[in-house]
Amino acid sequence: MIVAFIATVLVRLPARVLLLMLPVDVACEAPLGTVWSGSCGRLRIGTLAVSGLSWRLHPAALLRLRLCADLASEDPAARGHARAELAPDGAVAISALAASVALPGGAGLVPPGVSGTMQLAIDSARIAGAHLVAVQGSVELQQLHIDNPAADLGGFALQFAPPIAPPNQKAAIVGQLRDLNGPLSVIGVLQLSPSGSYDLEGSVATRPGASNELMQLLQWLGPPDAQGRRALSLSGTL
Repeated sequence: MIVAFIATVLVRLPARVLLLMLPVDVACEAPLGTVWSGSCGRLRIGTLAVSGLSWRLHPAALLRLRLCADLASEDPAARGHARAELAPDGAVAISALAASVALPGGAGLVPPGVSGTMQLAIDSARIAGAHLVAVQGSVELQQLHIDNPAADLGGFALQFAPPIAPPNQKAAIVGQLRDLNGPLSVIGVLQLSPSGSYDLEGSVATRPGASNELMQLLQWLGPPDAQGRRALSLSGTL
């Protein structure tokens, strides 16, 4: 009888109980449902806010000392779904992530004056020590536009292939960059280090019909080679 009573209480724990477990920089506004299946009217993580976030926990994962949940967002600016699993050491495994995010948004994903849409199709990813250490899938930036000088850049795809060897938390993640048949022809290789730094090396050229503003913008990259392509090199820290 006592066991049944405790089980009933646990199953019916309201979602607002989660408020006591969240880090100081995470806030769940207007919680509904239960701890096991609930939603937040708005979830805030630092400066990032997502509305209409819901979750469904997988109790079986608790037997492996893992916290696993299916997540879904109905936010018009960040709509999508994924499965996330939290390990005792703080590592997070993400799978079946599919999302559409409007840019610029509030996460500093693109520089000021840049707009567009980001499409995520991530088969698997792993975050350890607050850094991305493994990823497989693709990221597409579509309908990119810059304000100064005003120009349409088209779309670009970044593909992360399955690793040949088992993931190494000290090895860089490598992604292949290409354009999506827009006004710019782009090829490149992106390397992400476990420390959060990135390095992009590639080349870019305009296609027939590209605007004068876009051709003038590429002049900042230096003179073209014999094939009309300019070197593209970017580095920094995420």
